[in-house]
Amino acid sequence: MKSHDYDMHKIYEHLGNAKKKNLILDTDTYNEIDDQFAVTYAMVADDINILALTAAPFHNHRSSDPADGMEKSYHELIKIRDLNDPEGKRNIPVYRGSDSYLKNTITPVKSQAVEEIVRKVHESDEVVYIAAIGCFTNVASALMLDPTIMDKAVVILVGGQKIRFGCANDFNLEQDKNAARVIFECGVPVIVLPAIKCTDELLATNAEVEYFLRDKAGNIGNYLCDIFNEEEGHPMGENLFCNSKERSIFDLAAIAFMRNPVGFCNKHFVSAHSITAEGNWINLNDGREMIIMEDIGKDIVLSDFFTLVRRANAQ
Repeated sequence: MKSHDYDMHKIYEHLGNAKKKNLILDTDTYNEIDDQFAVTYAMVADDINILALTAAPFHNHRSSDPADGMEKSYHELIKIRDLNDPEGKRNIPVYRGSDSYLKNTITPVKSQAVEEIVRKVHESDEVVYIAAIGCFTNVASALMLDPTIMDKAVVILVGGQKIRFGCANDFNLEQDKNAARVIFECGVPVIVLPAIKCTDELLATNAEVEYFLRDKAGNIGNYLCDIFNEEEGHPMGENLFCNSKERSIFDLAAIAFMRNPVGFCNKHFVSAHSITAEGNWINLNDGREMIIMEDIGKDIVLSDFFTLVRRANAQ
């Protein structure tokens, strides 16, 4: 599959075969804890070839502004990469991304990540999947900087809501609605993995994470346990704070979809949509299709994740 020909059915078939797929993973890694799990999942999956890890901006209580969120995510990405590959044998590059959100839908926010996304898509002999599991700014900027990458790129978005809900808003999409509009409207093939009532169902408990990863999956396994077991800086159980916790690991969905879109989830082919200024879905009626995930098999995805992490880090 040298190019996707903008055919969503051909893309879905390609994802379902056993061939190794090229991935650029764009992530706001420091925002929560699910990105660290997703980066690890991608690194231990032998059917995924990571071309680059790129840091996306974010702004919430864990960052002072989007630039600070991106910088913190950049350093967290390096930490996760190195815990998974302590000897640096895989040489996976990490790039800083945009330091602000888009001001409009015609001007990209340039960064090293954006330039490298463009370069790596052009250099690839195969289709490149670009999974945005944080804010969409970097990916939209790359598409604006060089629209020709659409010929070989497929964008996977973790964010938004199901189309039938009407409203598309969630944390990833709402941060930069201009970026969402660019991606939905520019013509690049899009796969949407909704955050609300879909990927948020990838729930795990601290007991599960501890049981499968603590001292069984090397340093990365212990680190994932540590961050899962913290809530606003408090270890679970400290001063009777949060003795038990179930958390969504949303971003595993992007890697699960790439590994087994048939076995891990249900999906629909729908007409291409974009969003309004308020963040509501709107049908583009342009003859194109996109794929949207309807639901995901929590148990099978978590089982696959735990199995691969332990296998990759067997002592």
